[in-house]
Amino acid sequence: NACDCIVRAKQHQHGKDRMHCMACLDTGANHRRGGTIHEDRPASRHLLWVVCMAALCASAQANVFLHSPRGSNNKLNEVSNSVLNAQRLFQSQNHENGGYQVGDNCAPSCSDASGTYDSTTPGAGKGQMYYYEGSLLHIDWTIQHGCGSGQGNVKCNVVLQYMCEDSAPGLRDGKTTSRVPATPEGEADPQYGLHEPLSWYKDCSIRERNRGLYTADQNLGGTRNRAINTRQNPNGDRRGLECPEERDYYPYWHPTPWRDIAVLTDDLSRCGFYQSHSQNVRDYGQCCDKEYHSITNGKCIQPLNEDPNQGGPNNIGECQSANNNGLWVESGRWNTWTPRCEATPFSRDNHLGNAASAKGGGGDPMTDAPHFTWRVPGEVLNAMRAQEATCVLRIRYNISTADYDGWNGLDGSSATSDAVTSVFNGVNAKIMNNPTADFVGFSTNPEAQTAYPLKLNVNTAQFGRVFEDRSHTFKIKRLPSNNPCGIGRIHNLNVRGRRGNIVQVYPAVEYDFVPTRLEAHEGDCIHFQWTGSDANPTGNAGNGRRMTDRINVVELGSTARLGLNKPAKHGYRDVSNGVLRYTSYSSMFSDEATVRKMAYIGQDVRCVNGTCVPSLRCDDNSNDENSVNNCKELNAAPGYFDGGLVRMDRPGSFSYTSTRNNDFSNRSQKATIVVHPWKVALAIGGGAAGILFLAVCILLTRRHVERYPDKKVAKMRVVQQTLGFCDFCGRRLETSFLVRYPYTLALLGLCGMLYAIGFWMALGDSDPAPTYGHAKGFGRMLDVLCNVIFFPVLRNMTSWLRTTPVGRVLPLDATLYFHKVIGMLIAVATIGHIAMHYVRFNWQASSGSGETVVGQAIGRWTGISGHLIALCMLLMFFTAAERFRRRKWGKIGGHSIFVRVHKLWIPVLLLLWFHSRSFWHYSLFPTLLLILDKLIGRMRGKEPLTLVSAKSPAKDVLHLSFKLASGRRFKFRAGQYLFLQCPAISTTEWHPFTISSSPEEHTFSVHIRCRPDMDWTFALRQLILPEVHGRDMQKIPTSKQTTRPCMVEHVVPSDSVQLADVEAPFKPNAPSAPPDLDQHELFMDGPYGTASEEVFHYQVMVLVAAGIGVTPFASILKTLAYQAKNDMLETPLKKVSFYWTCRDQAEFNSFKDIMEGICTDPYLGRMFDLNTYLTGELNLKSISASEKYHQFAGRPNWSRIGKKIGDEYPDDDVGVFLCGPAAIGTQLAAMCKTMNPVAVDTRSSVADRRTSRLDVHKRPRKFVFHRENF
Repeated sequence: NACDCIVRAKQHQHGKDRMHCMACLDTGANHRRGGTIHEDRPASRHLLWVVCMAALCASAQANVFLHSPRGSNNKLNEVSNSVLNAQRLFQSQNHENGGYQVGDNCAPSCSDASGTYDSTTPGAGKGQMYYYEGSLLHIDWTIQHGCGSGQGNVKCNVVLQYMCEDSAPGLRDGKTTSRVPATPEGEADPQYGLHEPLSWYKDCSIRERNRGLYTADQNLGGTRNRAINTRQNPNGDRRGLECPEERDYYPYWHPTPWRDIAVLTDDLSRCGFYQSHSQNVRDYGQCCDKEYHSITNGKCIQPLNEDPNQGGPNNIGECQSANNNGLWVESGRWNTWTPRCEATPFSRDNHLGNAASAKGGGGDPMTDAPHFTWRVPGEVLNAMRAQEATCVLRIRYNISTADYDGWNGLDGSSATSDAVTSVFNGVNAKIMNNPTADFVGFSTNPEAQTAYPLKLNVNTAQFGRVFEDRSHTFKIKRLPSNNPCGIGRIHNLNVRGRRGNIVQVYPAVEYDFVPTRLEAHEGDCIHFQWTGSDANPTGNAGNGRRMTDRINVVELGSTARLGLNKPAKHGYRDVSNGVLRYTSYSSMFSDEATVRKMAYIGQDVRCVNGTCVPSLRCDDNSNDENSVNNCKELNAAPGYFDGGLVRMDRPGSFSYTSTRNNDFSNRSQKATIVVHPWKVALAIGGGAAGILFLAVCILLTRRHVERYPDKKVAKMRVVQQTLGFCDFCGRRLETSFLVRYPYTLALLGLCGMLYAIGFWMALGDSDPAPTYGHAKGFGRMLDVLCNVIFFPVLRNMTSWLRTTPVGRVLPLDATLYFHKVIGMLIAVATIGHIAMHYVRFNWQASSGSGETVVGQAIGRWTGISGHLIALCMLLMFFTAAERFRRRKWGKIGGHSIFVRVHKLWIPVLLLLWFHSRSFWHYSLFPTLLLILDKLIGRMRGKEPLTLVSAKSPAKDVLHLSFKLASGRRFKFRAGQYLFLQCPAISTTEWHPFTISSSPEEHTFSVHIRCRPDMDWTFALRQLILPEVHGRDMQKIPTSKQTTRPCMVEHVVPSDSVQLADVEAPFKPNAPSAPPDLDQHELFMDGPYGTASEEVFHYQVMVLVAAGIGVTPFASILKTLAYQAKNDMLETPLKKVSFYWTCRDQAEFNSFKDIMEGICTDPYLGRMFDLNTYLTGELNLKSISASEKYHQFAGRPNWSRIGKKIGDEYPDDDVGVFLCGPAAIGTQLAAMCKTMNPVAVDTRSSVADRRTSRLDVHKRPRKFVFHRENF
């Protein structure tokens, strides 16, 4: 990209030409000679981190500042906000105010009360950090000119590296701000800071620079031909013992003392190049003095050139020439992992601050600076065979603009693909220093006496540019022998920032924990460690003793969520004092000693060689901020603190602060630790896996026993007992409420999963209350269940699904059942959610949060809305009980109250949207589907009806026949139902009734049960048939006449219209109803599908009705009879067995005509088997037997009936349909299971099994049970 200058190398002959650009980065091993790239393998795809020129872009002071680990920016211990010697260790090119002083470990301080820093005090400069091998270190920094693929103003790369004392002996911070002399004496003097070794700089200072690099119009001629002379440093100024050429280019073409950590780029397509050319995984060449190499057993120094005005050879050709007599040596491979290559975090231009995620070219805002998590390696310890090693970390930040493509050509409009190389140096430079010209291209105007020139602010030494920062030295250590973490990971928790307000410390930062949000897992360890300086300027703002950095860790109150500032009170005093003792769940730490250590940072003890005694330093009455005895301000503690490895065994989210530096409205120092659980999840997962494995074993054993009953396994006693016990448990489970339908367990499993997800996600919140996660788990259940509960009652969607293949999979026959089950689960989740929150409120009130239980419960909108939701749910749940709906209170019926109260779902849904922040995620689609279903119902509902006939075939049965008032034919399928409304009774109530007529009739009818205890249906009978109602009322005691009042002007005679014949064709011009029928205003909504519609998919079926439940089968029987007689059946019909249980003869007589009509036809009589059972008290003299159908007294023996049908039709599936009470449903379900056979291998010998096989493609016969339920 434009931030990388690419050099095309000239073809070399005889190995005498100068090395060009990144000559040692070969594309083919056969074409590289001493760092030279030949034209037959062009160099235009190689990276050179020379940032060439950035035309039309103003030069600016960009910066990169390392904050954690603590970046120096060449600072040491100067009592100043700015660096005293910017050339002390390296060339940063950063602003002088950046960086942090080296850490101190003086007890209690390296500076006195007058503000004088004493570098000779024991512990001065000794606050050195250390990190365990394998631990996770959060590296963060800030950059000025922005970065990231979504940042259009600049192109950038960031490289992270570290160097240790195995390649840089004597690595140290030093004690003086003076630059180390480039002499052996200076290198050995511990007063001077030292990073790179002297030999590294000496080789660089005499080695010829890469002449293939683009240097624009910078003067690098004459004797400016060494590797210390670069475009950014043409004079070759020395900064520490750093090599300027290696600083400016990556990857470098000679061996370096630096190991690679990561390369962050805005073009991830280059990652392969960066990783394959990292010194971590490959050698690089250098020219060695042959004689020195021989006598020192392989050590290398750069040989001089024969011409003293030229640099030493830098490629294999010149190195091995006769004049130089050098030895070209390939070395430097670190034999470690390739550096990680990732996208650069996005940050905006001219902003030394936080960044956003690298995902999506911007991503979501983050709460901390650009960062990288480094797993601290241990290979340097292995290489040194040591327990610890001193190291230093550096970051390099490279920027340029996109005015040209440095990788593939000069710019987007140029036809050339030449890379930017030394060809464009000097007078050929594409842009000069501070160019002046008519860049806009104005037209000539002699009268204006100007050519309209404009000047650009261009410094070609800074187009593009590399910035650098380095940490103070730190140690990498091996894990201790008493490592408490076991297999858990180690996370480093550190501190960035220094004393002062934002103006005084900028471009460094004020205090903050790093990382601000640390996420660990149960059993992981956190290494609490930080360092600070006692050399801050005396005038810098802050709390506690002047000039000093001090930090502690104190947990915040449970409701803080980083908002409150009052620490949590754990209560560690003795029981005798009446104060609550420490409880294990109230702190993220496992013991009081750790809590005290983090809060008081060792001020109360003095430890020498592992022995600790009371320090006697603290004066609790001192209010002097500068007194070293003022432990309240942490003044008695040193600047360095090592809390050691702390094992995190308690899952949860914990917010904490530093009491000294967290100063509301001035500065905030707070952070969060999230500990994710895995032990409970592992136990649950392992238990579930074990149960699943056991279940599979039992199923396979059962299958083996059933297929091979004569085998040894089937006869084993333990197998028989185990299978018998499983059968017993299975029978118990089948009759239980939980598994009435197979989908019930799936629903319960969903609830368990939702609870676990809610509990898990709550651990990321900053509320340490022990029941908070449980409350959120129940809340997550409610989020989903309060939306799922609508699906079973979406009548239009359910009816449509019945016409699709999905209807064969989903339990559409049990919609009402699932609506009730979901309602009960909502009740359980609501109780759990409220109870856990109230326990949490009580816990917080007793933990010193300052809020009462009542204040927390109803003092916020979430509490108010939650209680309103619970109240509405309670009313809906209570009034939905069947016992309530069946009762009457005077003239008010329970069902009427139920219908009205159930409309509270609307305010409940609205309140839920504003109560829970996550509810809308789950509710958006179901709510849209609910609205759509209601709109469809509204469009098709309120269909006015014309009452054709009304009669009472039995004492408490009303038979009504209708047709649509619009004259259209009503289209429905046999077995469907509709809703009726009678405004004269109620304008809000709609009641469902099964259609009892056949679709082939010119009218449609319903049969309605209308006992006196049924308020709406009884009122409907009183309205339409008052004469029959009056006769019946004479038979009922006066005290029970509790019907609704109705105003009726016209009535319909009970025998006014008879049912049309089943074969009668549809006649649009049928005679009109009598005039008085129009007085009864009735409306219909429907039709809607039921389980009974499935009868048309079976050739053999069993229809079971109880009492008024015969209505859907009345329609089905008439329809099947009509279709069979007219050869219109959807599925060839073999047998229809109809069983009807009635309480008395009168109930039976209401549908007797249907059975008579079917049985009189000889063709239909062979196909239909009609059976009636009278279960009530019988007067045998009043019963007349019929030869057309079977009549029985008592209850059916379903086992006998099922066996008989199974024997007659062994190869056909049998559909069993019920419209009746649950008791009969249980019996029929058991019959179906008994009649479903299991394949048994009856072959007696192995030979039989080899010569024959079961027909695996033939599916066994099945009895399939369907129950009417709406």
